[in-house]
Amino acid sequence: MIFETASPESTGIPSYAVKNFLTRLEKQQLPLHSAIIMRHGKICAETYYAPYNKDSLHRMFSITKSFVSMAIGCLAEDGKLKLDDKIVDYFPEKQPESGTYKYTAMLTIRDMLKMKTCHTKTTYKNPGVTDWVGSFFTTKPTHVPGTVFSYDTSSTHVLGALVEKLSGMTILDYLRSKGLDELGFSKDAHILTDPQGIEMGGSGMCASSRDILLMMMLIKGDGALNGRQYFPKDYVKAAKSLQSDTYGKQGTFEEMQGYGYQIWLTRNGGYVLFGMGGQLALYVPDKDIFMITTADAQGRQGGVQLIYDAFWDEIYSAIDSDSLPENKKAHDELIKYCESRTVMNITGSSTSSLECDITDKIYICDENACGVKSIQLNIDKTTHTGHLSIKNNDGIQVIDFGMCTNEYGIFPGYDLEYAASAAWRMEDYLLIKIQIIDSAVGNLYIGLSFKDSYLTVMMRKTVEDLFNEYDGIFSGRTM
Repeated sequence: MIFETASPESTGIPSYAVKNFLTRLEKQQLPLHSAIIMRHGKICAETYYAPYNKDSLHRMFSITKSFVSMAIGCLAEDGKLKLDDKIVDYFPEKQPESGTYKYTAMLTIRDMLKMKTCHTKTTYKNPGVTDWVGSFFTTKPTHVPGTVFSYDTSSTHVLGALVEKLSGMTILDYLRSKGLDELGFSKDAHILTDPQGIEMGGSGMCASSRDILLMMMLIKGDGALNGRQYFPKDYVKAAKSLQSDTYGKQGTFEEMQGYGYQIWLTRNGGYVLFGMGGQLALYVPDKDIFMITTADAQGRQGGVQLIYDAFWDEIYSAIDSDSLPENKKAHDELIKYCESRTVMNITGSSTSSLECDITDKIYICDENACGVKSIQLNIDKTTHTGHLSIKNNDGIQVIDFGMCTNEYGIFPGYDLEYAASAAWRMEDYLLIKIQIIDSAVGNLYIGLSFKDSYLTVMMRKTVEDLFNEYDGIFSGRTM
């Protein structure tokens, strides 16, 4: 699909409002990876934070759930299922040997779409689980389904497995056959798989920002786009309508507004496809405006709400007409700003009086849960770069970084691209921020605190299900 573009002013949005939105988040140290603003069918602002670009595939996490929902709607229209069917009838082979649990037997597909399941947490995250679909049925349920909202990613994973089972295709291939390919959805977009090879319907999609905008345009149009109906109209209308009350259950104000069929509701009559960490596709009907973001707010308490608040305050509230006089100066400033974005590096001092004393020294570590045996730090004052050598059970892992700027590489042992920067946050404390910018998204923080001949290491990771060995605190001493 060819997206139309226009200046913000021609759609009634001041250019300064978009820039204020972006700079506000930057001042709050909220790492955006992309942002798109569309109004009246035209993209009026679009930015990518290098190395991301408009063709980059980004992990979309729970936005995947909304795609599963659309696939379920299409299967219902095809006569392959009914929303009030019991889910256990489609997976008899996954039931416990002792028999199906009573509450599980009551669960319908519609209940699952509403996040009114019989579980209070994601079942495949239980220790030792390798059969993600099976775990949903073998885990003892806690309550009667169809009653209260309880966010359960394993439920959507089962719905994704149902799509594969009934269509004979993967989730994305089935939706491609329903029109995504025709509309130009990225050919290399994909969904990661679970240990059994089943697509992760709850969180595994890797797609571009424009792909997510395209899906949201379909949902805004009740399943239709450019005069053609791709998804069932009545189903899509129900999917973006209130189906579950979330007010007493969720922790942020935006998430208290309600839930449809795998689609969240927002303030001001909006609805949103929402993925962990700031993957958002928001549409607000009263001002006919879309906001798409990809980001990494994992580990940042209230980080996603910062994105919403910035949008409501800086852009939504600035709109009071369908067009404005052109403001070339403000528009040029916005374009220049958007074209110069890079993924956020850590801030602080690039030098410390300790550097000469600690560079190249080997610190032998106390026994620790991270399995780190020794650490060696090297900082090159000429190039303002450095590398950290970590000896652990798998050998020596070398991580390159820039001082107050990003260096890029492939993380040892994981084959994932990263951007790493370091800064002296205090004279005796160096903090290294490693951003994973691949099919996984998240941060590793490695803090090095020096005291005489001792080193204390703080490791914290915000990457879901990975890098568990980079999470802990321990000390060492130079010999």
